[in-house]
Amino acid sequence: MKFPFRLKDIFVSCLVTVLMVNLRANCRLIGSTISLGDGCDWSGSGLSVSAADEISGRGVTPVYLRCSQGHLEWLYPRGALRVLLRLGASGRDFRGCIKASGIFSGAHIFLEGPRSLLPLYPALQDNDGSLQMARCFQSRDGQAALYVEAISSRGVLQRQVVAFSYHLQPLPRGRSYYDPEEDCRPCSPEEMIRLYCTSDFVARGIIIGVFNNEVLARSEVSTRVTAVYRQLQPVFRLRNVTLQTEHSDLETFSFVTNALVDSSSSTGGNTTQNSYMHRYLYGTLYVPIHCGAKHGPGEFIFMGRFILDDPVLTCAPRIEDWLQARRMAAQDGSVQCLLET
Repeated sequence: MKFPFRLKDIFVSCLVTVLMVNLRANCRLIGSTISLGDGCDWSGSGLSVSAADEISGRGVTPVYLRCSQGHLEWLYPRGALRVLLRLGASGRDFRGCIKASGIFSGAHIFLEGPRSLLPLYPALQDNDGSLQMARCFQSRDGQAALYVEAISSRGVLQRQVVAFSYHLQPLPRGRSYYDPEEDCRPCSPEEMIRLYCTSDFVARGIIIGVFNNEVLARSEVSTRVTAVYRQLQPVFRLRNVTLQTEHSDLETFSFVTNALVDSSSSTGGNTTQNSYMHRYLYGTLYVPIHCGAKHGPGEFIFMGRFILDDPVLTCAPRIEDWLQARRMAAQDGSVQCLLET
């Protein structure tokens, strides 16, 4: 059917009006704005959500984050956020983890499942330290949605902060699921060279202890290092240690001379005749508890990255294996950076 020109204009005008009314209604359902942040981080406030919208459940604000890691902070939480996580425009599936900050309060966090919401941080209290534990999940069709629901304030304004960091690790190409054993397998010689050049921290040292933290589901590997080649954030720090010896010969500790500073002259008489105050570099690295990390003898090259602000060990070859990989890389020309030891 053809409309006369004037009647057609009136029809289109009415249709546009209806669409605008529906759009305003939908915008009311999601809050005042669609929040894109800067792609990695987002900060906002629940003050823009009215008490009426909070009570009716219409104050849901969508947030779009498209980086491999970042941070979210929501002040005065009211209503809810729907946080959509993606790895840029790649469309790749990923394993995501989030960790609440120490000031987290005022909301629950859920993962949107196929049929229901799955609780990630359902409780506010941290009596058992579980709030520090990272919660992990897997994407579906290249994305994951978090539903952050504020605890109803019943109209009372409270100074609360919902804050957490997130980290997205792309799954290997051709694989649609996360294999926990990938975190535990030894590094190949090619991976050693690549990780040495690209890791957030690289150091040489020994393992002095391993503690399995069941609450946080990770092993805490205590290390003493003889040399630090890279650390983007402080991992290995100086610590004073008093050593008891039967001899005054400092050559006894020559194997750690790169990390050892003789400060016995400044101990102020607090040590005995046969004890010496030295400063060693120590650091604690983290490994998933299912990998079964153990205390072993010998020297290692520690390589890893920061995940949710924690130094996570990704490769730790023995020094003998590292030297062999370095020789092979020098022979075949695959060296990617200056390889120190």
